[in-house]
Amino acid sequence: EEGGDEAIPASIQSLVLARLDRLEPLDRQAFQAASVIGQRFELTLLRQLIGSPHYACEGLVRNALILPEGDGFLFAHALIQEGAYLSLLRARRRELHRDAADWFAERDLVLRAQHLDRAEDDRAPSAYLAAATAQRSAYHAEAALRLASRGTAIARGDVERHALICLTGELQRDLGDIAASIATYRDAVAGAPDETALCRAQLGLAEGLRVSEGLAEALALLEAAENLAGRHELMLELARLHHLRGNILFPLGKIEGCRLEHERGLGFARRSGSAEAEARSLGGLADAAYAQGRMGTAFQHFNGCVELSRKHGFGRIEVANRSMVGFSRIYLNEPRQAREDGKAATRTAALVGQLRAEMLGETIGVFACYELGAYAPMQVHLEREMRLIRQLGARRFEAQNLEMQGRLLLDTDRRADADAALREALAICREVGTQFSGPKALAALSRVVREQAERDHLLAEGEQLLRQGSVGHNHLWFYRDAIEAMLVAGDAVGALRYAAALETYTASEPLPWADLFVARGRALAGGLQGRDPTTTRRELSNVRSTLLDTGLTAFLPAIEKALTA
Repeated sequence: EEGGDEAIPASIQSLVLARLDRLEPLDRQAFQAASVIGQRFELTLLRQLIGSPHYACEGLVRNALILPEGDGFLFAHALIQEGAYLSLLRARRRELHRDAADWFAERDLVLRAQHLDRAEDDRAPSAYLAAATAQRSAYHAEAALRLASRGTAIARGDVERHALICLTGELQRDLGDIAASIATYRDAVAGAPDETALCRAQLGLAEGLRVSEGLAEALALLEAAENLAGRHELMLELARLHHLRGNILFPLGKIEGCRLEHERGLGFARRSGSAEAEARSLGGLADAAYAQGRMGTAFQHFNGCVELSRKHGFGRIEVANRSMVGFSRIYLNEPRQAREDGKAATRTAALVGQLRAEMLGETIGVFACYELGAYAPMQVHLEREMRLIRQLGARRFEAQNLEMQGRLLLDTDRRADADAALREALAICREVGTQFSGPKALAALSRVVREQAERDHLLAEGEQLLRQGSVGHNHLWFYRDAIEAMLVAGDAVGALRYAAALETYTASEPLPWADLFVARGRALAGGLQGRDPTTTRRELSNVRSTLLDTGLTAFLPAIEKALTA
């Protein structure tokens, strides 16, 4: 009920007025008041509006104006309700709408906002803001967006209007319309009524730019927002700011900076007293550990974040970090459970309309299926993930998706197609930044090419990128791929060198996944070098048992072949 009066045929209006004149005074008052509530109404509210606690509607039912329906009543026809509504004087209508809004204040925020709107009450825009916020919390993003849009349209005060515009940008991002969200937040930045509002608008714009790969502009916005937040001691905004900056430094491969930002974010979160900000910061610290390759620590932090979020009902934070539990679990040699984490994350994210979290859930499905050698379901996950990636405009994930497609094609004997997919992945990496998945794409391509010179060049470039700073999964996958490339080429010394490099990378926090592939590389290299057969066979058998126990059967064929030999 947002619009103004709608005309009904004069003949219908006159019939309604004639029937209205025949009613008893209290019935007439009730009939008109009920029309303010809507086509269906509850007796409790009607009694409140007319100030008659025992009124029972018999006269209206007897005159066939309304019909009983469940616990309430229904107007016999929509035109009868409209006619009764139009029979009210404007001042009386507004008064009844205000009374109805007060009645709904603790019962239904949406109806409260709509009644205040019809009452032309100055509280309507803030009521729409509250209703839209509540609808967003309940994951009804489309309904929330409609409410925020109506609130923006009628808002007269700059502060209220700005808050509604910012909420609109949040909702557009929730719905996966990143371009619209960025445009909305640019308007919010341009029209901010004060420095606090400007700070919040800058943070919202930076969030959208992070998703769409506008990382340089996002970092500049955060620097400007930090000055404002510090000046006004905005603890929540500072917590959010450092968390967001840490998230941006993550794909840029600025690992130490990522960790420091998330630690600062946690400090401000605790100073603010917000459990929600603390849960978000724990997720950030987990990201930082993941970026450093400390996957056990990452797993603990992600679990802590999810549990705290579940305890307090922070669904968005829980959904965003659920898939990361699965990503880190991969490196604990638990790919089956990681796959279940991915399925659960995808299902939950789809239910609440969180496209980025849904994309990450599909990504963990891709990773887990690859580890398990489950190539048919891996292809399904890849296709779903790519649809979401393109909807979000998340180019760095497009590069990673193509890289994983290349791996699948290589392992299913389609070398030429694998070569094309991996070269396309690298081209995107070089366009958007190589720190997120460039090194592991290079290492994957090193397994495809046939010329030693090109293979050596690809691995040398990958090692250089790792030295410059790169997300932890790059180190792990790069060294595993490099070991494999050397083994296939018959270069036992090269395989042992990369096995030692993987062991060194995880030395500060040993990792079951790394230990397994170091042992596998050394056992296979030992076979190539013709070392003591008894020792080599024992090592190969141990690796075989671990691969079988963990479900990493994709990595068994070379072991079986060596054992047979």
